[in-house]
Amino acid sequence: MLQLILAILLATGSAQGTWYEHYEKGVRLIGDGHGAEARAELETAIAQRNTEGLQLATGQQQYIDYLPHLYLAIAAQMSGDVATARKELAHAEDSGVAAKSEVGRPLLVAYQLLLRGDGTASRPAYANFKPATPILSEQEFSVLRNDVLTKCDISADTKLADAPWYARYELGIELERKGDYPRALNEFVDAVANRPNPQRRARTYGMWLIDYYPYFHIARSHVRLQNWQCAKNALDISQRLGEIPQGAPELSEYLTLQQETARHLER
Repeated sequence: MLQLILAILLATGSAQGTWYEHYEKGVRLIGDGHGAEARAELETAIAQRNTEGLQLATGQQQYIDYLPHLYLAIAAQMSGDVATARKELAHAEDSGVAAKSEVGRPLLVAYQLLLRGDGTASRPAYANFKPATPILSEQEFSVLRNDVLTKCDISADTKLADAPWYARYELGIELERKGDYPRALNEFVDAVANRPNPQRRARTYGMWLIDYYPYFHIARSHVRLQNWQCAKNALDISQRLGEIPQGAPELSEYLTLQQETARHLER
């Protein structure tokens, strides 16, 4: 009985937090990869304040863009509840606030692509391709895989399907360096399925930050494999999201990939 009373008191205390405290905690939990916990916090925030808004005051000289339905869509997708993710995404679209937010706009586009494809299929064209023969042997791939998981502070026994987005992305990068573009492509596509929004200096684990440009790398792999239409699709998405910032070292190669892809498609 005492444990039950304590549990009720804790739950009540949690619910008594302000809408923006629950919202900000939910956003942080998403960043840490905890979709289910984030979902609970965001649902509480929505229960307390359902109306979205830009630059809402949360304290003295503190303002936030309040986009709970968009982040709830992200949390639901992370938890494997695609139906709820699409429903919440529709709420975010209907309100129109996320589309006006500097932070929310690229997230909105990224999750529209992830949850609905590019409008012509159930998923974007870059993910529909004929698999090519891998370059590395199974033993070489296994060693590389274990090295990357260890580097990312993940047990080598972890299945790739259960690995976080940054581990799949890092593995894709290493496979690119080895010239195994067929395998690299699969890793980048799976990374995007877990995190579709690119970001400069994205936080992975602990205090580690990486430049996360998955569509650029998907396009590069497709170009190396001469999948020109898939490459164009990835490049178009990259451009829509403003993935490669001005001054980034990848920008020059990105423009080269665009030119090479356009040249081949014009033939």
